Amino acid sequence: MTLATPKTLARRLALAASALAVGLAPAAADGADAPLRWKFQKGETIRYALVQKTDSKMSAGGNERGSTVDQRSDIRWVVQDVSPEGVATMTQVIERVRVKMEAPGQPGFEYDSDAKDKVQDSPVAKMLAPMFQALAGFECTLTMDPRGRIQSVKIPEKTLESLRGSLKGPLSEMFSEESMKKMITQSGLVLPEEPVEKGKGWTEESSTEAPQVGTIKTEKKYTYEGPDAKDPNLARIALDAEMTLQSKENPEVKVSIKEQKNAGFFLFDSAKGRIAESHIEVKMVQDVAAGPANFEQTVGNTMDMVLTPESAAK
Repeated sequence: MTLATPKTLARRLALAASALAVGLAPAAADGADAPLRWKFQKGETIRYALVQKTDSKMSAGGNERGSTVDQRSDIRWVVQDVSPEGVATMTQVIERVRVKMEAPGQPGFEYDSDAKDKVQDSPVAKMLAPMFQALAGFECTLTMDPRGRIQSVKIPEKTLESLRGSLKGPLSEMFSEESMKKMITQSGLVLPEEPVEKGKGWTEESSTEAPQVGTIKTEKKYTYEGPDAKDPNLARIALDAEMTLQSKENPEVKVSIKEQKNAGFFLFDSAKGRIAESHIEVKMVQDVAAGPANFEQTVGNTMDMVLTPESAAK
């Protein structure tokens, strides 16, 4: 079995990219005397810098190969309107994407959506650059209430066409309108109705269909830890999550989770009602059987997000 082929790397990157495009709904926290709530103002522009680093390894038959990916994105939220009940209508745009990928025995890959005229001339670049170019133009409009419940999602057809056209074969189905809307809807953190005291928390559950495998269920446990030790103006929220896989009957690909870690924290500016900084670490070790091929896959991922100084009201 050949491991870490360009097609395999494209699949890993595509999955990471789709998660990046829609996984930016962070946690919120106030003190124990007030409920946790999002806060937005009409005309407001909020920008985040997101850094995602991924190490992937696959081993089979005594052979091991892997890859490392460093992906940096600039994200913009524009609040178009806020109802008297606090329901915000906003547009999310990925303004810029920078990617660096390295895999032993294969050409390296670097891409910057702000330098499209400097794309590398290699098979890997020709396969991956269109996807990241399309991702850099991702745009969607959503409505979200103060608790973080996403009520509607609208994705321009030109955005969907660009994403679908950037990949060939079955991978393009990942960017279907239905799958994208579902991922966006599930990405928003729904906050508890009542105030949360220090040391207490809440649970959020979601499920995602993996067509060849089954249903992936995720349980996220958040704990309010009180003011941050370095900056008491920020509330600290710990995250501990667990994923379980419910295999479909006679799956095309059999996957079992051997080991996992999903943990991190959020620093939230309760006065402004938004995330100031977050850090998430994920490690997943899986046994995978696809037809005659059997291998172990290990993926380690860290994701850091920080509010940029450019965020300001228009």
